[in-house]
Amino acid sequence: MVCFDCLPDGICRNERTALVSDKALSNPEFIRDLRSFAYGLKISSYHWHDVLCDLYRDYPGCIINESGKEVFLDMHVFEVPSIRDWFRDFCCTPVPATITPYVRGEARERVRILATILKASYPQDARMWGVRAANDNMRDAC
Repeated sequence: MVCFDCLPDGICRNERTALVSDKALSNPEFIRDLRSFAYGLKISSYHWHDVLCDLYRDYPGCIINESGKEVFLDMHVFEVPSIRDWFRDFCCTPVPATITPYVRGEARERVRILATILKASYPQDARMWGVRAANDNMRDAC
């Protein structure tokens, strides 16, 4: 919901989502969690592009970079001929436990934008992507 002071602008300057970082994109557990979340949304590869555009359009806040400045996402990265195949492979397929997921160089910005939009739209779900608990209570067996 947009606050009264921001209503004329159409977005709330107090609601912010940080652009997904290179560090997150390099974290296999972040990518695993992102892909699992996307898969759990059960969106067809034919509809992912429209869903992302709608989520971005409807986000009431702003996306900020690492220095805190507002940035606009370049949605053109999803306007390629084989995008449905990419959505099928990245968002509509679970990651097997035996596979270490990674992001190919040519898909890096695409994944950054996908992850940022999902993080902005589902902040409670996204806050633990890539985070794993350290188990310091394990002791060596004698």
